[in-house]
Amino acid sequence: MIHMNNFFRLLCLSLSLVIVAATAAPTYTPVVESILHNGFPTQPDVLAKTTQSLSDEFKKTGNIASLVFYAYGMLRQANYFLTTNDIIRASEYAKTGFFYLDEAVDLNQNIPLIRYLRAKVDAYLPAELGRCVITLEDTDILLKQELSSRIRDNVNDMRYRAFYNCKLYQQAGQLLSILQVDNPNKKIDMAYNGSSTWGLDEVTQIIIPLMRAK
Repeated sequence: MIHMNNFFRLLCLSLSLVIVAATAAPTYTPVVESILHNGFPTQPDVLAKTTQSLSDEFKKTGNIASLVFYAYGMLRQANYFLTTNDIIRASEYAKTGFFYLDEAVDLNQNIPLIRYLRAKVDAYLPAELGRCVITLEDTDILLKQELSSRIRDNVNDMRYRAFYNCKLYQQAGQLLSILQVDNPNKKIDMAYNGSSTWGLDEVTQIIIPLMRAK
């Protein structure tokens, strides 16, 4: 059984954001935009308020980016409650966060890129949580879309991790061999937490288009 401390410490890393200037154009999601520039608040009360604001923003605009970031906010609050040894609330908030992350995808099957936002978290979670099965489905759908080379590389990295975490080692090895055809030095460090930051390509090609969608 996985230690809860390690689980939520990883979640905390998974939801960190880089500060970028790419959100300069007007959007319909000011709360999400603020988080992209400044990151999630670290103070518990401010984090709770920001997370609620994301929920309100989603209810007002129906924008899917707000719902996804609301889920992220719930996961960060779960991490906080763990640090205070409030395991019950930590588990409840984590469960809620994952529920709305899945809900965002389920309600928007015609928007494949939302799956990227889910896979970005799931691919780097401990194998014991069983989210690798979901990541395999998400990455399979994503790889059938038109993606930039950088985003496609990220998806393949997440897919490799999902194969490995699901103990599908043969498939993981086959995928890595395919990737090494174009990049002989390609390696995937399973200890690396690639979801600790959002790259500029991810912000401009994944998040911002969702923020600007009415």
